[in-house]
Amino acid sequence: LAAATPDGDARAIAALLHTVTRHSYKECLARAAKAGAAARRDLVRRAFARMEFYDFPLREFEHADLVYDLVLSASCFAQLKRHRMATLTWQRYDPALGVTVPPSFREAGLEGDFLAVVARTDEAHAALEKEAGPAADYVLTNAHRRRALLKVNVRELYHISRLREDISAQWEIRRVAAEMSRLAARKMPLACLLLGGKDAYPGVYAKVFGRAPKMIPPALLK
Repeated sequence: LAAATPDGDARAIAALLHTVTRHSYKECLARAAKAGAAARRDLVRRAFARMEFYDFPLREFEHADLVYDLVLSASCFAQLKRHRMATLTWQRYDPALGVTVPPSFREAGLEGDFLAVVARTDEAHAALEKEAGPAADYVLTNAHRRRALLKVNVRELYHISRLREDISAQWEIRRVAAEMSRLAARKMPLACLLLGGKDAYPGVYAKVFGRAPKMIPPALLK
């Protein structure tokens, strides 16, 4: 996590108050800042009370932002860039960042063979880059990594979390999304109360409200 809105919980709460009162945003922010922990939590719980696994928070949660400096493989980046509402910028692929080795390769005893192919790919990339410049990146594997800067508001983070932390998601982006949620919750614990994949939502909701949500996501067929 590279940056976050200072006291994002207060910003979201102030936006909620702004919508349902006649007060200015400045006044609402002052009220949110002065509110006790119990009052703040109660207000956010009310905003989340009717959320189901297919819902996302109210637009007021868009007033709190987070910026992530990510290192991820080409395969993971291809999934992340589908989240069009987020702001995503990136560097070129960089062999110096290494590669992401799928667990299945390790389990099959193929990690050494895979890394040997990667080494040859890196050599080819270095040679081609002298003549082709950035076009040399096309010879790299889907395991090669790049740095990406991702800015999301809390509402968009919920969208990413629901889809990408779900058990049906690919393993690498599940890991990335889970870490994003963990770091966000440290900065904005109230706004992030219900982060998690669709499959985990009933448990997450029950932990906050002491009861199950009305709708339960369908289980995957085995």
